[in-house]
This record gives sequence, C-alpha cells and structure tokens, in this order.
Amino acid sequence: MTAYTTKLWVQKFNDKYGKQITTRAIDRWGFYEPLGITLDECMEIFGETWRDWQKLEPMEQDMSQKTKMLCNIGQTDIVTNASPDVRLQLEKWLGVHKIHYNELVFSSDKWNLDYDVFIDDSPSNIQKIFGAGKIALVYNHAWNRGVQNISSMTGIHFYCGGIQRVYNM
Repeated sequence: MTAYTTKLWVQKFNDKYGKQITTRAIDRWGFYEPLGITLDECMEIFGETWRDWQKLEPMEQDMSQKTKMLCNIGQTDIVTNASPDVRLQLEKWLGVHKIHYNELVFSSDKWNLDYDVFIDDSPSNIQKIFGAGKIALVYNHAWNRGVQNISSMTGIHFYCGGIQRVYNM
C-alpha cells in the first residue's frame, strides 16, 4: 500500500494495550507475536488505523506523479490484504492523495492473481510471487531486509521472474 500505517498502528496499539512501544518494534514480519497479540488482533488494529485514514501519510513524496506514470505504462491495481470493510476509507485516502490506479483489489493470496509484476513489502508474499514465476519488487522496510535479490544471485534474467529490492516507486 502506498500509505504509511506503521506510526498510527503503533499509537493505536499503545492506546489499546497501555504499552509504550515505538515504530522500531516493527522490525520483522509477524511483529505482533512478540507483542503478545494474535494476527486477528493485529488486523483489527489495522482496521482501526484505516478508519482514522485522515491521519495517514503517504509512504513517500510525489506518489501522485509516480502512480500516474505507472498507470501510463499499463494496468496498475492496488492489491491489499486489508479487510474489505475499510474499502471506503481506503478509497477516500487514495482520492485525497491523488493516487492513480485502475482497480482496488482485496486479496490475502496475491501471488495467485493474474499480474506479471508485484510491488510488496511482505517477505512471504515476495517469496510466493517469485515461486509463481513472476517479477517481485520488494519495497524496502526493516521487516523484509532478509529478502535477497534472487535475480542477481542466481543469474535468472530479471524479466523472466525474480526478486529485486526497491527503495521508492
């Protein structure tokens, strides 16, 4: 997703559980486990985060321009693991920030979708996308630093599938 949800998620977690963690605690996929909550509780906090969509910031500057360029190249869909219950909030946030896209798709198994190229930050999604023979661009975050650029390690031609780290769009 193009929104920076971590900061607000941490604030909502702290308020809900009376804790004082910082965004530095979000340093691995499955970060919720050491915090003593379940995946369902984690996703509920993400839902609360999206219900407060006005407080969310874009991941980087110029997202409107960058997503417009992607749309000019071809079909550009936003595929999210967020609950479809927050569709309205997501659409409002995307509109306010002038994020260009063709479709908003909700899916927990993105790698099964009929796309050639994916940009994602989940280490497990990236591995599954690569395993499906597709191009996987891993959006750099603390929780996915263990994902390596497989295309350059194994000699696989990047355009035939592979994993490449990206630092911005």
